[in-house]
Amino acid sequence: MLYDQITTYDHALTRPWTVVRVMRREHKPIWVESICAEGNVHVSIGHRQYMLDGDGELMPMMKDQPPPSLKNFNQTGK
Repeated sequence: MLYDQITTYDHALTRPWTVVRVMRREHKPIWVESICAEGNVHVSIGHRQYMLDGDGELMPMMKDQPPPSLKNFNQTGK
C-alpha cells in the first residue's frame, strides 16, 4: 500500500487543505505508455482537439470543425 498525504498552503484558502490518498497494488496491472514530446502542437479545449499553426494561432483539426469558444480567455487588444 502507498499512502500519499498532500497539504496545500494558499492565501486564497481560509486554511491549509490536506488530502490523503491510499493506493493498492494491482496483481495484474495494465501499463499505458504516454509520450509527451517537446514541441507538441495539439491543444484540447473542452472535448475538442485543435492544433497550433506556425504563428501560434489555433486551427481546427477536422473539416467543418467550429472554432473554440473564447469566453473564458482574457481578451486584450493586439
